[in-house]
Amino acid sequence: MTVFWNTWVVVLILIFLAFMALVVLKYWRTEHTADKDKTIDTFDGIKENDAPPPRIFYLSYLTAFIIAAGFLVLYPGLGNWAGLMGWEQNEDALSSPVTDLNLQMKPLTDLSLIALANNADVTNSGELLFQNHCGACHRANAQGQKHFPNLIDHEWLYGGTEADILYSIEQGRHGAMPGWKGILSEDQILKMSYYIASLQRRNLNAPQVKVDLGKEIFVQYCASCHGDGTVANTDIGAPLLSDDIWLHGGSIEEIKHTIEFGLNNLMPAFSEQLSRNEILAIGAYITAQRNKYDEKLAALDPKSVSRGEYLANAGDCVACHSSESGERFAGGLPFKTPFGMVYSTNITPHFSEGIGDHNYTEFKAALFDGKGKHGYLYPAMPYTSYQYLTDQDTQDLWGYLQSITAVPRQNDQNAMIFPSNIRTGLLGWNLVFMDTDPLSYSAPEHVELNEQELEQWQRGKYWVMGLGHCSECHTPRNLAQALIPEKIFQGNIIDGWNAPNITAQELYEDRWDLVSLTDFLHTGHSSKGSAFAGMADVVKNSTSLMTRDDIETISRYLLVGDRYNTIPDGQKQLSPTGFVESSFSEAQMTAYDMYAETCGACHGADGKGRDPIAPTLLNNGIIMHSDPFNTIAVTIRGLAPTYLDEERNFMPMTSFQNVLSDNELAKLISFVRLYLGDRKEPVTAAQVKEVRQQLEKAGFAGNLHTTPDMYDHKDKDINID
Repeated sequence: MTVFWNTWVVVLILIFLAFMALVVLKYWRTEHTADKDKTIDTFDGIKENDAPPPRIFYLSYLTAFIIAAGFLVLYPGLGNWAGLMGWEQNEDALSSPVTDLNLQMKPLTDLSLIALANNADVTNSGELLFQNHCGACHRANAQGQKHFPNLIDHEWLYGGTEADILYSIEQGRHGAMPGWKGILSEDQILKMSYYIASLQRRNLNAPQVKVDLGKEIFVQYCASCHGDGTVANTDIGAPLLSDDIWLHGGSIEEIKHTIEFGLNNLMPAFSEQLSRNEILAIGAYITAQRNKYDEKLAALDPKSVSRGEYLANAGDCVACHSSESGERFAGGLPFKTPFGMVYSTNITPHFSEGIGDHNYTEFKAALFDGKGKHGYLYPAMPYTSYQYLTDQDTQDLWGYLQSITAVPRQNDQNAMIFPSNIRTGLLGWNLVFMDTDPLSYSAPEHVELNEQELEQWQRGKYWVMGLGHCSECHTPRNLAQALIPEKIFQGNIIDGWNAPNITAQELYEDRWDLVSLTDFLHTGHSSKGSAFAGMADVVKNSTSLMTRDDIETISRYLLVGDRYNTIPDGQKQLSPTGFVESSFSEAQMTAYDMYAETCGACHGADGKGRDPIAPTLLNNGIIMHSDPFNTIAVTIRGLAPTYLDEERNFMPMTSFQNVLSDNELAKLISFVRLYLGDRKEPVTAAQVKEVRQQLEKAGFAGNLHTTPDMYDHKDKDINID
């Protein structure tokens, strides 16, 4: 600051301080002349008296004066005066402005971006320029956001050479894609979307024939730019479609939108706004950020990452942390609770939208304690189960999540009612309901196991009670939505289905054994029937990706049982007879005729199923189950294929919502459960009516399982429970 401006600032400040002192002194001296009974003026009948100012007025003014004067002595404020504390402005971006980038660049002979990225002065200047000109679109760390690409990976629409990068900054880019709405039908666009999504590792609720038809449409209309989707065209900026990077969103709905309406991407040119050196500095900063991210990935142990991927599959992380047909681990799946709607979060390593700004300690706190970086987590996140992971498994899982593609999907806002929306209260929930005692792996007292069986049981308990978090769905909850330990695995209603009772007693009574249960969990198919609804998704995303040996340990643990989960002495097993002579008696003939007309064509006249049309009903775990809820719900809702195995994708099951009355359904289900499930207790019309009303109220009746837009169109105020 020049002498003139220094003097000008100092004089003005001193005059202001003197004025403050004079004001206090003047009113202090005249305070005794004030007369509170003297009226100075009257306004609308209100008298203004000459009362003295309150003593607090003087004390506050004096305090402010002392603080202001003290600050100007200790810190900068009086022109060029640095203050007795010697404070310097070195934390603010303005303390290191790009005063002369040309001087920084002048002595340099190697102006490649790789070399410049190692020059701290140049990259610091480049960072300031990037924040001013690029950060609004590409985020502060250049990792990008939806519609604006990530600049620190190695996937560049127009090529990632230094020349390509500098050209993009100087000359800009303009990419366009035509929209096909009105040219292609909605069905054609949907099939094409399925094909494009199938190019990545993603589970789709669509038959292979739709994917194949979508490929034919894609080749006909899109191949001139995209080829078959597995090769990028950097000449025109046509992206690679077989990776998991989606600039404009990768859910089926977002892919459809892109195809329907096309794109008109524009990156502005900076050649007239920035000098060559400034453009080089920005390129150097981007390169430095990319190198930094590469170093982070290179530091990860490949074996640990591979193990972490296995653990993520075992924990079924992708099922909850991906929206319906959305990008993996990007969040957005809604969870309806009695207290409002909770959405799963983005757990990809994106710095601003995911968990890229987290460290291992913060990750572990969320996983074990439900303590998120920005507040306590709702127990929809099963941290009450994940707390049992070993330290090594936790580190491996963290390493894997750091290695996956960063997805710039913003998290959805939860819609929780008061006081549930105050996250601090969740600490109290944890203190009251969360059991933090370590798991006991002592041998179960109610059964004798040899050494190998005990080892299997212990390993199975680790999977079931930890990453598998089976109790989170299959255990009833109290009013506070906490699991009831004494009722572990006794079943719970979720999204209009019964996550059934899987206690050792129920499994034993229904004649599940090690082979059938392992087959069911590992493939979704077994001699006891096939997985459907939410369990099919668990098999698809989780248990089918585990080794059969690990699945067998899970089966062993569930069949043997544990504390609060034993097989009573003298427990009998069910023995369905199938359709025997009594099934066709005069008393039962009406029921069998109804079965033959509604079920027999697919499930067979004997109820043993027909591959690959329909599964067996004889000895079926759901038909034999003590609770008939799912059997009733299936007849009212219908079922879509699970697409677990292309060779065994059973045909859709139609809904009987508008076909059979409550009395007829009760009679049919009782007949089937009696002969094919050995359940002698008849299902009543009142039970059928109750389930039907629940499903109708929630918008599930007559649907074919779950559709991608179900959560968007159903009434979010309805609670199926």
